Amino acid sequence: MALNRNHSEGGGVIVNNSENVLMTYDHIEITFSDIEPMPDAFKGTKKGSVFLTPYRVIFVSKGKDAMQSFMMPFYLLKDCEIKQPVFGANYIKGTVKAEAGGR
Repeated sequence: MALNRNHSEGGGVIVNNSENVLMTYDHIEITFSDIEPMPDAFKGTKKGSVFLTPYRVIFVSKGKDAMQSFMMPFYLLKDCEIKQPVFGANYIKGTVKAEAGGR
């Protein structure tokens, strides 16, 4: 996973030359929990867009926030569940593991 490395100044996404964006979703909210201690960049609910590539999911926030982008490679996603409540928005819940030796 990487924080603030995959966004452009204009609010777009930066991807490698070897990959392309398969799908884009706007009006997305992302929330982080179970992080001890919780860094300021991960606090609260973030709003923005999600970009899906063949290798990863990239969240780009809307507006000025400590978290401008958050990248999650598929191999670090665990225990993903798709929730479809009767009264409420659909959502995906899962765990993102930090890569060993990552910064």
